[in-house]
Amino acid sequence: MKKWILMVSLFPLLAWADMSISTTERVSQVLTPDILRAQIGFEEQGKSADGIKEHLNALVASIKQFDSKGEVCHGGGYYLSPRYSYKDQKQTFLGYSGSLSLGCEFTSIDQHNTLLAQLNAIKAPSVQVNQSALSWDVSVKAREKARLLMRTSLLKTATEQALFFSKETKMRCNVSSVSFDGTQPSEPVMMKSMLRASAPLKEESTSTEAPILRDETLFLDANVQYTCVNE
Repeated sequence: MKKWILMVSLFPLLAWADMSISTTERVSQVLTPDILRAQIGFEEQGKSADGIKEHLNALVASIKQFDSKGEVCHGGGYYLSPRYSYKDQKQTFLGYSGSLSLGCEFTSIDQHNTLLAQLNAIKAPSVQVNQSALSWDVSVKAREKARLLMRTSLLKTATEQALFFSKETKMRCNVSSVSFDGTQPSEPVMMKSMLRASAPLKEESTSTEAPILRDETLFLDANVQYTCVNE
């Protein structure tokens, strides 16, 4: 009977023996953009659908020759449709309209200028060029590498924090769970506007200068749970 009473009297003390601590940890890493993004489009209007196809096919073939492994540009499918005018409820056939669009990631401004020069050299005069403003960005591969490194750094931070809690509480503290929230850029990504060339680009046109390069800071947050017990 006395033994049972002793266990009951100690139970509240045992129930409060463990301690749970919850924190939000953050690490960051500065990344230097490694790619130049651009949207490049071509448009043509004419009477002959076959003529438009021939001109656009020549551009696609030139891009494939330049980027044989498909590492720089993606897309390249073109859209062809008839054009009509309407007057007094009467439809008049005007011809055809064709468009071709590409999304490219260049490793340097020289690579960009080389491709544009190659396309201008074979482009039909009737083809109009549309191009977005060039913008520096961090590649997917570089972001993934940074994310893995930040995870490792955050786990190290959590382990060091557990040692700090052990010292402050005079208990043995360990990391019991880590929940990553994901990486966030230091500022929102801005939408890139499309700039239309007022006339077909010429071979002797001035090469494009690279835009100003600006580093980007990525943050990784995690909710960390610590469990501390009396030694």
